[in-house]
Amino acid sequence: MKTLILLHGWGADGSVWQKQALAFRTRLKVETPTMPEWNPAWLAAYLQNYDLADCLLVGWSLGGMLLLEVLGKARVPVGGLALVGVAPVFCSRPDHPWGQPPGAVRAMRRSLKSDPRKVLKDFARSCLSPAEEAFQEEVNPLFAGGSSSSLAAGLDYLWRQDLRPLLPGVPAPCTIIQGGQDRITPPEQAQFLHEHLPGSSLRLLPGAGHLPFWTQEGKFNAILEEIVGQAGG
Repeated sequence: MKTLILLHGWGADGSVWQKQALAFRTRLKVETPTMPEWNPAWLAAYLQNYDLADCLLVGWSLGGMLLLEVLGKARVPVGGLALVGVAPVFCSRPDHPWGQPPGAVRAMRRSLKSDPRKVLKDFARSCLSPAEEAFQEEVNPLFAGGSSSSLAAGLDYLWRQDLRPLLPGVPAPCTIIQGGQDRITPPEQAQFLHEHLPGSSLRLLPGAGHLPFWTQEGKFNAILEEIVGQAGG
């Protein structure tokens, strides 16, 4: 394995992966792109620049959903795949009750017009579990990314997208990394992915919220090390 590609989520940019970039840069080429738009077509074009069989792809939250969509449609082999706090369906539906209330996502979108900074600050707070409040000042600066239109487009994707039909085409093996106290993407979402992604493994990090790569970086990085080692990297 030669390359580690880390894809950020809503409200953040590539700098959210700074701890992983520091940990792996001496062994792998580390790419932390800031996605200019929440569009699977952009991500598909970006990934065409790499031999994915030599890459470990890590997608967090919305970035992970886009990655699921691209890989589920392309059906191409990858060196390794890790999904962090990813939902197959972000908003709850009658047949998928574990998502966020659609009304809450629409309310966030409306609030972006009047006070986007508050929306991002509130989201950053929600990304931490109650036991992780000491990280609040550290993580606030991580959520300052994107224009209001880009943030709104990301919420639109989260509100409408259902990736469940694509799951059978996602390449194996996949490692699902989930915070045990994630308030954005609850553990039930990870369990659903685990049950519907053949050959997947589920790694639950007790006490972690939606940012396990930041708040539990040692455990998180150890999981990535295992994936690299299993691939002969």
